[in-house]
Amino acid sequence: MILLALVISSVRLIPEVAIYVLSLLTLFLSYEYSRFFKEKSLSILFLSVILLSVLLPSKFYLWLVILGCLIWLSLFIRILLYDNPSMTNTEIFIAGYLMIVPSLISGIIIFDVYAKLLILILIAVSFADSSAYFFGKRFGNKTLLKNTSPGKTLEGLIGASITTPIFLGLISGLVDIKLSGAIIFGLIITPVSFVGDVSFSFIKRSANIKDSSNLIPGHGGFIDLLDGTVASLPFFALLLMNLPENL
Repeated sequence: MILLALVISSVRLIPEVAIYVLSLLTLFLSYEYSRFFKEKSLSILFLSVILLSVLLPSKFYLWLVILGCLIWLSLFIRILLYDNPSMTNTEIFIAGYLMIVPSLISGIIIFDVYAKLLILILIAVSFADSSAYFFGKRFGNKTLLKNTSPGKTLEGLIGASITTPIFLGLISGLVDIKLSGAIIFGLIITPVSFVGDVSFSFIKRSANIKDSSNLIPGHGGFIDLLDGTVASLPFFALLLMNLPENL
């Protein structure tokens, strides 16, 4: 994740390269997601629909970003209420499209409007995931969602929610953002990252899959590595798209 942030940071002066990087990541995510379907025809159809999305007019981008935010929120509410991974193929198909395509659009919007935020999201999600894992392993006692993600604990989430804003505050000078902004950002990004993590876990368990792939040794696949980032992008893109121009 940190390496990816450095790559995107290094190409800020060459926007086309950044778009290619985001598009390539989207292809990897889409390929891995297509493996959630046991029927090969559904996998091919899913990839085809993703690829055809490049033909969408830009006037639909805002609505897709909004739908992306809504799918994350609705799926998370379902998980909290039922904690029973049992999505149908149709639900997995629709959810995947509304997670992946809006995330690509959001990444492009964020890079275009405020590239520094995209880099900060990657760093923050990486730190939040690592700190949640550490505190969960070290102090974890209360499992939050035993059927969806038994490894996630309340202590891990609390630990990440406390340390992530502190970490971002400490590096705020290095990334040239205000201290208060870094802390607020840290308070927001941790729960949003958690939503992405458990939502993809819910989908994977519905499809009886543990890891999205074995493309990244020790981490699984790109979905396993970037789940929190994929969830965060639409929310922050929507925020940027609605900020006053003179702010």
